[in-house]
Amino acid sequence: MSKFFRMLGMFTFIGGVLVACSDDDDFSSGNGSGGQTPEIQSAQGIYNHLDDDKGSFNITLSSEDVDFNLSFISDKVADEELLDPILNSESYSVSTSGEKYTLTTETNWIQNDDLSLVTSGNLDVTFNNEIYTIEGTLLDASNNEYHIDFTGPIDIEPVYDVAYEIQNGWYWGDNPFEYPGVGEYMSYFVQGEANSWGELEGDGYYMDLSFFHELAARPWEAQIPNVTYTASTDYEVGTFHIATEEEISNGEPLYKYASLQHVDSEAGINRAVFVTGGSIKVLEVGEHQEVRFNLELQDGTRHIGKYTGFVRQGDEVTVSTFTSDRAIESLTHGYLEFKGESPIAGMDNNRWNLYLLNENVSISPDSYWSSQGTGEYMRLTLYTSADEVNDIPEGTYPIGEEVAGNAGIGSGMELGLDFGTWYYELSNDNTVNYAPIKSGDIVVTKEGDIYNIEINVQDDRENTITANYSAALTFIDNPNPWRSQSNQNSPMIKSANKEKVSKSYTWRKESRRKMAK
Repeated sequence: MSKFFRMLGMFTFIGGVLVACSDDDDFSSGNGSGGQTPEIQSAQGIYNHLDDDKGSFNITLSSEDVDFNLSFISDKVADEELLDPILNSESYSVSTSGEKYTLTTETNWIQNDDLSLVTSGNLDVTFNNEIYTIEGTLLDASNNEYHIDFTGPIDIEPVYDVAYEIQNGWYWGDNPFEYPGVGEYMSYFVQGEANSWGELEGDGYYMDLSFFHELAARPWEAQIPNVTYTASTDYEVGTFHIATEEEISNGEPLYKYASLQHVDSEAGINRAVFVTGGSIKVLEVGEHQEVRFNLELQDGTRHIGKYTGFVRQGDEVTVSTFTSDRAIESLTHGYLEFKGESPIAGMDNNRWNLYLLNENVSISPDSYWSSQGTGEYMRLTLYTSADEVNDIPEGTYPIGEEVAGNAGIGSGMELGLDFGTWYYELSNDNTVNYAPIKSGDIVVTKEGDIYNIEINVQDDRENTITANYSAALTFIDNPNPWRSQSNQNSPMIKSANKEKVSKSYTWRKESRRKMAK
């Protein structure tokens, strides 16, 4: 907010304090002798309502040697447009009238720390395709003169109610049941004291919302895309999610939708309201992002706020716990588990699991494949034709969909809900690292009882995991006892399973609202 206070201060006239340059001052343009046209290097502005018809635009044009602080009076900007105030194209003359399309006598320039108030002049403003052109001449009381000739964008901001200081967030990817293909970027913003999760503690402001946009190509590097978001009750690209009137009336909890909390213990304020409309602009500013809010609230008020800084988006999409390649050494023993035919309706392949382990890692086939020891191991899921029931055929198994000849994609959200091909690392019987495998190849050859298995695969963070295995495998015949039960794929069972997974997804997301930063 310091920028706004500095700029506003430039436009505050205090009688008897601000004194124009005198005739004796050394002024490089001369006294009314034609003046200079400085090269403008930057431009910024602040908008504020004046009355029902007018608004003030305080624009600063900066050159290497002089700053011009231009105080325009123009048309009032509608409340819903406050994130994008536009100074209308008009001819503006210096005047004390306070009428529209004038420059107030608080207009000034600052050179060498000396402030000169403008007493006369005219500036023509045009705005087209996000570009301003400002041309004209300004004079002070000593008849010193400058010509303005500027063309370029001007970032004009409103006066903010709140400058947020703390942010925390998580990238969730899509929900395959409710909004497939649309990424969710959940975020908290706080002004005041916050706990370790980024939630308000004590007095201040707290905003909780989710942006929706295209899926991030690399979830572990996700950032909220730099666009303007509008409020929507649907999960759509370019929106932030708000509650419907019915959901509010039904008493749905605030945390499921965009909401605002304001606490001021001294003033007796403790309000928590739904956001019901508005827009949010996210943009890149230097090395950080800036998030600007113009929100309509449940109680009929409007909230204008801003956050500038690093915008965190913790990765809640990928599961892998490491961020570099892995080369597994010395896989010495393993198991070949026959799982039987696929339980999925319409599939005619068999399923197999291979467990390949370091020397100091053991696994218990009779105890749900529980693992012990210290070291690394992998579970490889392979698919074969239905007539392969005694062994897996030689060949290259690419990671992919469930068809004969492929290896299974690693899926599931966490340990205990892990399916397909995975990597694991143990320390003293505890799993310390793990990763689902998403791409790559597994090559199987055989010489007598010896299986030669070459692994070159990638996890969900694009880390490459390589390993080689050359030894016998212990065969475990463990077909699915329910594989012939066709009712497992009835519409009712499928619907129940979908609801179960969707609820699990929602539970995980809500639990992450209390994750440490």
